[in-house]
Amino acid sequence: MSEAVDISQRCTFPSSIDVTSVLDRLEIQFLDVNERRAIVIFAGAILNLESQKGNLTELECAEITVYDLPTNSEQDAGTETEVALELIEDFRNQLFATSNPAS
Repeated sequence: MSEAVDISQRCTFPSSIDVTSVLDRLEIQFLDVNERRAIVIFAGAILNLESQKGNLTELECAEITVYDLPTNSEQDAGTETEVALELIEDFRNQLFATSNPAS
């Protein structure tokens, strides 16, 4: 396991999504801690996903925190902060794309 990282970003979605269903469809492993929080393994990183308002099944706004970067991160993106923010953005984009497929 790599050193702990604690970088967060708040994400807002245009409409509410059932994030547990989306994670299941994407075959992304997660542990729902309670109705507002889940620990997610995404691209080898460990993320904390916490709803800022409401439940994970009706997610509109969430804080996503990178707890741990992938151990074999081959990314030349720069600092840990840059890599963590890129992971959060990739995760958010996948959630949004899967919950709102383009016509």
